[in-house]
Amino acid sequence: MKQPKKIKEVVLNALFVSLFVLIVLPYILMLINPMRRPQSMATHYVLRLTPIGMSMEEVIRIVENHRNWDVWWISRERGFPRPPGSSNIMGEKSIAVWAGPSGTSFWPSTSPFPAFGWFFRTSVSIFWGFDEDGKLIYVFVRQSHSG
Repeated sequence: MKQPKKIKEVVLNALFVSLFVLIVLPYILMLINPMRRPQSMATHYVLRLTPIGMSMEEVIRIVENHRNWDVWWISRERGFPRPPGSSNIMGEKSIAVWAGPSGTSFWPSTSPFPAFGWFFRTSVSIFWGFDEDGKLIYVFVRQSHSG
């Protein structure tokens, strides 16, 4: 008669582990890496590191010292297209980075339901636009989700 109690215990443990992996773990990962958070929160994080008005040289120093950011481009002659791919250019100078380890995608997704992130990949890019004097005027964080 002790067998059914043991089965019930195993099922409850499996349920607990499953809930942890699907619900709690993604939120813990979002707390550890700000780029896994929703786009507005990731943008806020970047703006705290590189506030509007900061010089291009200071932003470059921060970007190069950030362990998970890989420089995509630094242009002292051109801003960046906003949204990326358009003809609307933001700033006179620009910097862009892949905001992940070695430019790889993040797990889980930064969607409002992180548990679904196990089925989707999220790549994050950060763009900084500067005026002609090299002062930061615009920051854009792009998160691309794919299945």
